Amino acid sequence: MPVVLVVLVVLASTLGPVAPPAGGQSLGELVDDLGRVRASLDTANAQLMTTREQRIVLQGQIAEVGTQIDGLRGRIAAAQAEIDRLVAEREAIRQVVRARALVLYQQRRPAVPTATLDFDAPMDLARRQVLGRAAARQDEDARSALAAAGDALATARDQLAAERAQLEGQEAELAARRRQLDEIDVRIRAQQAELDARARDLQGRIQAAIAAGVIAAGGPSLVGPTALSAAQMAAWWRSVGYSGYSVSVPIETLAQIYVAEGTAEGVRGDLAFAQAVVETGGFRYTNPGNNFAGMGWCDSCSNGRRFPTPTDGVRAQIQHLRNYGDPASRAANLARPPSPYWYAPTSLDPAVAAANFDSFFAKGWALTWNQMGRGNWATDPNYAQKVLTVYSRMVAFASGT
Repeated sequence: MPVVLVVLVVLASTLGPVAPPAGGQSLGELVDDLGRVRASLDTANAQLMTTREQRIVLQGQIAEVGTQIDGLRGRIAAAQAEIDRLVAEREAIRQVVRARALVLYQQRRPAVPTATLDFDAPMDLARRQVLGRAAARQDEDARSALAAAGDALATARDQLAAERAQLEGQEAELAARRRQLDEIDVRIRAQQAELDARARDLQGRIQAAIAAGVIAAGGPSLVGPTALSAAQMAAWWRSVGYSGYSVSVPIETLAQIYVAEGTAEGVRGDLAFAQAVVETGGFRYTNPGNNFAGMGWCDSCSNGRRFPTPTDGVRAQIQHLRNYGDPASRAANLARPPSPYWYAPTSLDPAVAAANFDSFFAKGWALTWNQMGRGNWATDPNYAQKVLTVYSRMVAFASGT
């Protein structure tokens, strides 16, 4: 379940006589105080994760606009090259027309309007008529080509102007988005600083509660080697006779995934398996998809997180348990990259997932399974005991086989 409320505070009746909470607070006041701070941390953490997702989306938009600008610049260069070609072509046609006009002027007959035609050479006259008609056709073709070249040049110049106007618009958009990115970076730094300050404050309150003797101690840790084998866990599950199994792989395969993922990240895979049994009713209720540990569910949520494969679901659970159980956990120290389906659900970006894993504010706030529940993973005050009860049954079954 989501990170909400407060670390497990054990009622005085379950611990026996304890010292009063520090600062003169009653036990109920301490619980309420920690709950309020923890709730504010949840809000701050959610805001930070959302802002990081917005940043990666904006970076994608900037890259897309940059690609469009590159395309526009290429088209502008091509349009300019076409204009240069058309100008040269038009000038070549004009040269032909000018040369033809000069020839006609120099060779026209009769030489002056009052001169008479020479009819003494009929063969010469016939040749001149044929050549004249051919020349007229050539002249008409030249005029048509010149007009077409002029029209094409005008079209190319209009296209160039439109492309340049579009480029200016895209460059303005790119500049605006880059300013937005700078603003988001400032917001991320501010949100991270606020989250860190609130986390330090809550850690101080938790230490005061530990000193007062109201924080549970002892019990199995979240991190460490897996004691039970996949075969033992699967055999226990079959012995219980759970019905309605809804996972796409056999229970033996699923148990082996828990062992492999737990071993890779130094998390108790067998206890994570027991947690999943509690969360899913023995792997009967795994909706919305390979969600074995209530990831993303909350008391007011209508849906949880979806994972594409059983391995992805187990991996997200194991890695988040590592974050709870190890105050020094960092993405760089994981055997596998942080699950983007959990730590970056919108963008699925590995860099965002790593940043959100590293900035998780509740690192090390459940060093043992006794400290799970009442807001650490689940709001159920009996959550830890339910998981440990299932695990003890698994151990007892394995010991008797």
